[in-house]
Amino acid sequence: MFYFLFEIIRYPNYTPILLHAVELWHHEPQVTTPVLKLFAELVQNRSQRLQFDASSPNGILLFREASKIICSYGNHILNVEVPKDQIYPLKLKGISICFSMLKAALCGSYVNFGVFRLYGDEALDNALNTFVKLLLSIPQSDLLHYPKLSATYYLLLECLAQDHMVFLSTLEPRVFLYILSSISEGLTALDTMVCTGCCATLDHIVTYLFKQLYQKGYPGRKNAVVPGGGELFLQVLKQHPEILQQILSTVLNVIMFEDCRNQWSMSRPLLGLILLNEEYFNQLRENIIRSQPVDKQAAMAQWFENLMNGIERNLLTKNRDRFTQNLSMFRRDINDALKGPNISNSVSDMMTS
Repeated sequence: MFYFLFEIIRYPNYTPILLHAVELWHHEPQVTTPVLKLFAELVQNRSQRLQFDASSPNGILLFREASKIICSYGNHILNVEVPKDQIYPLKLKGISICFSMLKAALCGSYVNFGVFRLYGDEALDNALNTFVKLLLSIPQSDLLHYPKLSATYYLLLECLAQDHMVFLSTLEPRVFLYILSSISEGLTALDTMVCTGCCATLDHIVTYLFKQLYQKGYPGRKNAVVPGGGELFLQVLKQHPEILQQILSTVLNVIMFEDCRNQWSMSRPLLGLILLNEEYFNQLRENIIRSQPVDKQAAMAQWFENLMNGIERNLLTKNRDRFTQNLSMFRRDINDALKGPNISNSVSDMMTS
């Protein structure tokens, strides 16, 4: 049934009509929402239904048409002014569907995206650049205020960090800082799925950073070369080290003192954050220890010692798994102590002081 529908509307039959409708009535959700949802469904590889022959161009053609729809709607809706109380139904809903469409297309496993750059096709770059423009048009407070928007955004961001990290690493500093800031906010979201997605995204980013810095000889070599446009990526973090430091504090604070419902997910980026910010982590640890009652300081120091016991300076799976086990014991010890005399939460205090 799906292939029957696909064959009916696929390029060049009716997709130009749908594209033209979006261009003409981009300001009318009654028109654009059904068209966007149709394409979001078409690119969704649910139950692996998009199984094209090896010689078939259909996967590439489908993505190109989806890219055209995203770019057309995105570039037009950016210029539409709407009342604040109507921003979601008139604007953000369509943007959310575009995010969902792009995520489904990027993660569908039916398109070889290297083909686009190999043959000079700008469909992928256009879609990704439109995503950036749409993202910057959204106040960060709205990302978590509207649940459907936050769900589609963070799912798309996780997909980009997993498979298109080179693209993220070449973004302008203000864009990358916006994304990191949104991840920091999402780590404390009430929605567990959002928080878990932020942990996965952060893990991909931190792992990429660690590989760029340490596998290429940094900081041992002054002229270490970072491939894939990573130089700009690293410069941003060198100029704003407080971003990852704050995220490290947030993750550690959640694990130690809050009701952490996704401890395993939190543990995966934490090791990389510690290894990238060892000096700051040591300061944070000492601050926490000193802030405890005198009779608790020795125990807290031992728990931190146990946390890093046997941990090497790498992000190999075996090392990560050991850190996750250590972290589980670390959190258990903290929780047991919290049941007794009060133990001070100073991670957040350090960040705000």
